[in-house]
Amino acid sequence: MKRTTLAPRGSHGRPGRMAALAVLATAACAAAGLQAPPASALTDDGIMVYLAGDSTVQSYDPYWVPQAGWGQVIDRYLSDDVTVENHAIGGRSSRTFVEQGRLDAILDKIEPGDYLFVQFGHNDASVNIPERYTSPEEYKEFLRTDYIGGARERGAVPVVVTPVSRRSYNSTTGEFNVSFPEYVEAATEVAAEENVPLVDLSASSRAYLDTIGPEEAKSVFLHVPAGVYPNRPNGTADDTHFQEYGAIQMARLVAQDVSGLDTPLARHVVNALPPTRAPKRPAALKAQTVTNEGARLTWKAVRGADIYRIHKREKDVEGAEFTLATTSTVPLADISGLAEGTTYELRVTAVNGAGESAPSRKLRITTRVPDQRYDFGPAGSPVHEGFTEVTPQTLRTAERGYGFTDTTGMISRDRGSALDALQRDFVALFGGQYEFSADVPDGVYAVTAHVGDLLGSARTNLSVEGQDRGGLAGSRSVVKHTFGDVVVNDGRLDIVVSGQTAHLNGLELTRIGDLS
Repeated sequence: MKRTTLAPRGSHGRPGRMAALAVLATAACAAAGLQAPPASALTDDGIMVYLAGDSTVQSYDPYWVPQAGWGQVIDRYLSDDVTVENHAIGGRSSRTFVEQGRLDAILDKIEPGDYLFVQFGHNDASVNIPERYTSPEEYKEFLRTDYIGGARERGAVPVVVTPVSRRSYNSTTGEFNVSFPEYVEAATEVAAEENVPLVDLSASSRAYLDTIGPEEAKSVFLHVPAGVYPNRPNGTADDTHFQEYGAIQMARLVAQDVSGLDTPLARHVVNALPPTRAPKRPAALKAQTVTNEGARLTWKAVRGADIYRIHKREKDVEGAEFTLATTSTVPLADISGLAEGTTYELRVTAVNGAGESAPSRKLRITTRVPDQRYDFGPAGSPVHEGFTEVTPQTLRTAERGYGFTDTTGMISRDRGSALDALQRDFVALFGGQYEFSADVPDGVYAVTAHVGDLLGSARTNLSVEGQDRGGLAGSRSVVKHTFGDVVVNDGRLDIVVSGQTAHLNGLELTRIGDLS
């Protein structure tokens, strides 16, 4: 199945598919002395679906896990002949999406036979944010003139989608309220007046939420506990945006409505019927790797599962209950935030719209203890217990066995006792790069990096043993991330630090396996 893609940045449109076909056909007919066929006789090799919308439709990069929009996963319910290009983005109303040129980016590319799905209303209703607010009357005319009219002018099919429901309900009856009713009415009216297809996601999402009830709806919306996802250390209780599981349910509802439309796209809807039974319990739960603060788990895929929930509990804590460790839409998950040198029991359940499976058999793991730990900062600053001090004067020598290769331009700062000894201080090099290395036995390692600044922003990129491991960023805080499967075969682990600020507060090196 083709994946949903984010709107390409800086794109000014793909080559015209139908235009190219027409040129080739005309040239071929001319060479043969025949009359060229009409453009309507030419067929395309696929269907493009463009999405215009807000944060409930948007595609999110991995940093935002588990947040997702329905446009990110709608391709699950469309055949391989359909490609989805998602231009939806958070914080936009029907008006600002036009004013910022985001609709033009679609209209510059859209072609005859393509589809434009439009869902707004959440931000249009933001009366207290004047730059977003669009009255129901204005919203209706933007849909009519800019979106419907713009798509039709290019021979494309506009599809109006009513605003998806929020987790807003009557506390007495438990029934869900109509979210943004004036905008739902306006969208429904303009679709009827312009005779364009309507996906009434307001109605279908509300009916679905009424079926599962307000408490279970927390698993649909972005209600996550503290300590599960690294980007949400304090947890989240959000009644507007979706977890991946919820985005999948909303995408299924959209697909079900599309399957009933009188359009060619309806024939390309697949697997959209709601499940009638919960999935079977997952089997073959294994730990591929175990580090000082997490593990990578795999298990056999379960047919009919929309998402998996991974649960944990400390084995040696009397009365400990299983709690959510993370979620995944595939049979692989990285869990983090575990205490080092601690034994845990883990299990996995499979979930779909019909319910949650029985849990898998329990897997027992014991996290490792780092072999080497380094605390970076100015000379004389407190050093975290069990860590080795590293300052800008710590240059690598054969005798020392660790240190920087060059510290030209490097700074170091200590922000005081508001944070612990590891987090309070750091080294940095703005706009440049530096290398730190440590002698280690050959093997497979996990590298845990601590990056941040209590008084400002930190943006750091890390390359470990020549492999780009991406960036870490934080604002007035310190973030921690572990990079696994680092292979060392020359007796030295090399780390190149770069980025806008190139902060580094601490490193922990943990041997997790032998070379194969």
